[in-house]
Amino acid sequence: MSGDALDRFIAARRERFTEELRELCAIPCEASDHTALDAAARWCRDRLAAAGFADARELRAGGAPALVVGETGSGKRVLVGVQHYDVQPAVPLDLWKTPPYQPALRDGAMYARGVDDNKGHLLLRIQAIEAHRAVLGELPIRVRFLIEGEEESGSPNLAKLLALEPGLTDADGALKEGGALDSEGRSILSLGGKGILYCHFRVRTMTRDAHSGGATHYPNAAGRLAHAFASLVDVKGRVQIEGFYDDVRQPTDADRAMLERMPFDARATRAVVGIEAFAFGRTDDEAKWASVFEPTCNVCGIESGYNGPGSKTVIPAEATGKIDFRLVPDQDPMKIAALLRAHLDRHGFGDVEFSAEEGEHPYRGPADAPLVRAVAAVAEEAFGTPAVLVPSSGGTSPMWVVCNPRRMANVTLGMGHPGAGAHAPNEHILLENYWRALRATARLYSEFATAR
Repeated sequence: MSGDALDRFIAARRERFTEELRELCAIPCEASDHTALDAAARWCRDRLAAAGFADARELRAGGAPALVVGETGSGKRVLVGVQHYDVQPAVPLDLWKTPPYQPALRDGAMYARGVDDNKGHLLLRIQAIEAHRAVLGELPIRVRFLIEGEEESGSPNLAKLLALEPGLTDADGALKEGGALDSEGRSILSLGGKGILYCHFRVRTMTRDAHSGGATHYPNAAGRLAHAFASLVDVKGRVQIEGFYDDVRQPTDADRAMLERMPFDARATRAVVGIEAFAFGRTDDEAKWASVFEPTCNVCGIESGYNGPGSKTVIPAEATGKIDFRLVPDQDPMKIAALLRAHLDRHGFGDVEFSAEEGEHPYRGPADAPLVRAVAAVAEEAFGTPAVLVPSSGGTSPMWVVCNPRRMANVTLGMGHPGAGAHAPNEHILLENYWRALRATARLYSEFATAR
């Protein structure tokens, strides 16, 4: 009966909850917009307060976007909600059917930058607090939110902000940001995430661009950077940096068994980005394995020379580029940066400069934990199919900072779908999935109190 009552409560508040989501998604809180980041932090703080978080507040340090924190409920167990209000840049704007910060409803979906990653997941978890109180009573656990504003930039100040109140990470489990369903509608429960090292590169070969007739003897910066990048990965996708794989933790038998049980719709995975075969000649099984257990070296972009309309015959004097490395346990991003520098120097690219702009450790939590069992139970109830455990997602979250000191379990529970377009134009969520995830989260707050 409580499930029916939860459904009725959510149905009665769909209009208000939807309008709240539109309001939050209308704030253009990209990393470059400090005013918008401040506005989003205030919005989150006030929304926590409205949901009964009497201590909702902003923590600040060194000019970084605020960490919004608050705790509510009572009981022995503590669940930390690790969330963020910042979003990826919305460019290129011309690929959006509707403006990214004017949330649009069409065909049962909401379109807006950040609606899936991560504002929708953030808000439904707050709304689930209200649903629980209205239908199931006071929370039998303590729920503590940690909502940061730099997740999409690698969380560079999160450790500093958490150090202001060291007890913030004392908990029994963490509900990490995001969450998704697969192409069959099954909840994907990720137990960790890859780390990241994001590097900005620059090479200058001349004091100015030159006429391309001099390509016989003038050095080309674009070609120089391209050759440097090409030295990093072979045609099979194997990273060629000496020592890169030395610290990679080998999957356990339990990890391998989890992967075997994990569905992988290779056809749908290819179709969503319009390809007929996986990169590096990987088979379906190899792609599945790599998505969970393999680190990566990915060229995010290169800029150099002339790319405007028509022709301009020049030899570029400068080239810049960006690469992200997704790391797996127990790789250290700063050690990888040092190995990268040594690789470039060893292979004759001492003139190629780079700076490590983001560095975040990977984290993989335990699968055999009360929180994981509780999330699996409520996800199956809400979505009607058994949940799927995944050792690690391909993305990065700041769970090492939050969870590693206590080796805490962490898990996703959400409503994204394979075509949601997080980080891409026309990002959206399906509202029916939103309501089901809200219901599951409300149930989780009780289920976790007694899970074994």
